Amino acid sequence: MSVIAGDIERLATGLAFTEGPVWLPDHQTLLFTDIPGNAIHAWSHERGLSLWTDDAHFAIGLARATDGRVLSCEHSTRCLTALTVNADGSYGGRDVLARSLDGRVLNSTNDVICTSDGTILFTDPPFGVRAEDGELHGYQQAMELPGCYVFKVGADADSPVSVLTEIYRPNGLCLSPDERTLYVSDSSEVHHKVLACDISKTWEVSNLRDFAAMPVGVPDGMRVDTAGNLWVGGGDGVYVYDPDGSQIGHAPVPEMVTNVEFGGADGDELFITAVSSLYHLKTELPGGRAWRYGDR
Repeated sequence: MSVIAGDIERLATGLAFTEGPVWLPDHQTLLFTDIPGNAIHAWSHERGLSLWTDDAHFAIGLARATDGRVLSCEHSTRCLTALTVNADGSYGGRDVLARSLDGRVLNSTNDVICTSDGTILFTDPPFGVRAEDGELHGYQQAMELPGCYVFKVGADADSPVSVLTEIYRPNGLCLSPDERTLYVSDSSEVHHKVLACDISKTWEVSNLRDFAAMPVGVPDGMRVDTAGNLWVGGGDGVYVYDPDGSQIGHAPVPEMVTNVEFGGADGDELFITAVSSLYHLKTELPGGRAWRYGDR
């Protein structure tokens, strides 16, 4: 059975560089970022495209927290923040969750996920501060940390906890439906692959391994469906891998895909951010995790 149930459809275009799609089921709305435009946009079947905030601090990755707030990775501030969603779905302000480690500012927070118990993980490559690591979407600044890590939000904004330190340029993040396997994309010309590792309930990481190599371009944002299949953005579309790492699907997209998100009333719609446009397709299985958080 094919995992892809329909043809790709373009929902919006004319944007600068889109990223960070996150579905708000309680509002039946998708939020996504336009990094150079310094904006977070909203899209819904009912209203189409609209502006959610025009002061996004060059936000890139977004995710929904279990408390209903939207987690935001900001390039210009190099912080991870939590954005309040008002009762009517509008933007309601921000709080900083992570900004530095041992007195050194973070690199440029990039992608973020939230577990079912509220634990927040985020990646911190230098893409927003170093032009030599890719197209700069932020401000040229120096790295202060000695490397690029996967962090867990700590007790305060100045004490994130490093979970993984071995990946060269950690970018996209995803957990398996049972939250026992963590997937991380290394979005670099050096490796261009997705890695997987086992995680314990106390966040001990083991068995770090190569999971899949991206055939075209570099892997970026990722999501899983209910069967544990991993949907990964790549250079020429969305690639789908089963839990063993075998490719089982490919949805061609006419632009480089930066991220994906399951949403819709039944969770079986895949929203795709791809440089200047937002795309959409139907899937055979619904998303396996975060699209449900707004129902709690």
